[in-house]
Amino acid sequence: MTSNSSKASVRCVSEEGRISISFTYPKAMTPPGKVAVRVFNFSRSLEETLSKTLERIGLYVLEKCFPKRKKNKPKQKDHPESENLEIQMEEPVVNALLLTPEGQPVSSEVANKDAWQDGSILVIGDRRFTVARNAPSVNKLAIDKYLVTECPVSPTMDIEFCYPDNCKSQWFMRDKDSDPWTLESEEKIFQPRESDAGHKLKVVVTPVVDEKVGDAKEATVDSILLSPGRCPFEKRQQHTNTLLEYPKLRFMSYNILAEAYANSDYSHKAMYPWCEEKYLSLDYRKQLLYKEILGYNADIICLQECDSKLFEPYLHSVLANQGLDGVFTRKGGRLSEGLATFFRKSRFSLVESCNVVLSHELCKNPSNQDILEKLQTNAEVFESIRGRNASLQMSVLQCLSDSNRQVCVANTHFYFRPDAANVRLVQAIISMRCIERLVSSYKAKGFDVSVIFAGDFNCLEFAGTATFIKSGSVSEKHVDWYQGGRDHYIPGLGFSHPFRFEEACVFPYTSYVGYNAQLDHIFIEKGRFTVDKVIPMSTHEEVMELTALPNKVFPSDHLALICDLLWNEPMK
Repeated sequence: MTSNSSKASVRCVSEEGRISISFTYPKAMTPPGKVAVRVFNFSRSLEETLSKTLERIGLYVLEKCFPKRKKNKPKQKDHPESENLEIQMEEPVVNALLLTPEGQPVSSEVANKDAWQDGSILVIGDRRFTVARNAPSVNKLAIDKYLVTECPVSPTMDIEFCYPDNCKSQWFMRDKDSDPWTLESEEKIFQPRESDAGHKLKVVVTPVVDEKVGDAKEATVDSILLSPGRCPFEKRQQHTNTLLEYPKLRFMSYNILAEAYANSDYSHKAMYPWCEEKYLSLDYRKQLLYKEILGYNADIICLQECDSKLFEPYLHSVLANQGLDGVFTRKGGRLSEGLATFFRKSRFSLVESCNVVLSHELCKNPSNQDILEKLQTNAEVFESIRGRNASLQMSVLQCLSDSNRQVCVANTHFYFRPDAANVRLVQAIISMRCIERLVSSYKAKGFDVSVIFAGDFNCLEFAGTATFIKSGSVSEKHVDWYQGGRDHYIPGLGFSHPFRFEEACVFPYTSYVGYNAQLDHIFIEKGRFTVDKVIPMSTHEEVMELTALPNKVFPSDHLALICDLLWNEPMK
């Protein structure tokens, strides 16, 4: 933390037990015409008395800014009688004092936590500093290494004692280092034009809270990349260029490919060998993701494989600037990627959001004892299920246009292995029980909640998982229970749920990585919603043009599902 010569920045957080005091002080005995300053950062106990802290400040400033002078002996030819004479020099003394905002000395016996108040005056020698206690600050600021024209840019910030909305952003651009910076925008999100390709970009962020103004921080990028041209998803956005109004809503589900699965030696060489490494970088892909997601103008968005470091500093900020809010949960409660659900604030408010790790729910919730006991009869199958990190994110949204309408948006990402259909079936059964329990709790309060269940289910539309969700039951004799052979079959696994769903979007595939299949689904309750329009998918030729997904114009190995839904008349 740095400060100018008229301010002392004080950071005091009681839970940390320490107080930080920072200021700059000019060095003595600098060459004529030059100014040299020293930055001081002190960390002291909150309970330490003010006198001890001020004593330490005074001694350290004296040591660093007032170096001792050498004691020279006079030359004998000038003073032959003073061979052993030393010239006595007066050593400087630097005292530190703390005054109240009114100019009265603060008692030296007061503890630091109470002594350093906003507006107090720190006096060190002949210098005076105004204390700014817990002033808004930007501790870290960065912008992406890969910036692409026509894609929105948002800085990532580590801020303290303020909120992102309290920060003032200024975007500057120049062509060459010798050129002056030109102010381009003061919006929180900046979108470079095609003509800006090759230019340097700088953002300056100043935190402000009421009348408190913190120190500005800046970040730069050396060159803006030219857009790859018209991306195929922009053709899809011709069908979504306007926002919908009640009783319609636009729903979107999209696996956006987590960095851990895209940016590794294995993914570069084995999974996506057709894609250049720079196009697999999250810094590049997220520019296209911002542009794609925003252009669909969805009211509710379910994302899978959303990186935690993408959600909070970047994606949440970009979407919030367009009127959306969202919640995030890590897969398994601990992985770096997980599920994110966004909703348009002009259409919905968040009533409740809860997250379930499906394997934990199976083993720890007594209501699932019937399933658990059966699975435990086959140790190999049970271990394959217990070791999975699949999660279920449920968000109850209140429709702002009709107080009688609520929707439970369930977002998930089931286990991916092709030979694990039985694992996915168990995950579906546990998910439906969680959804039923949540919806029932609202019905008990007099609310009639509709359900949309979406995500990457890693199953085909006719698989046991999809069949169970849509029809409401699965037979203990279903072929998926025999996954892995008869040795893996467990009798008695026939289950049902009270909902009836239908598929909102059906396509030949939603993922194309050397094989193609529709792994992603949006299930809507029959009678509650009607599909008004399904947004057409990119053509097979567009997907195949650069071999497969992802590539420089498709930021994920999945394609987004988007549909316009019509809310039916409330069920009697």
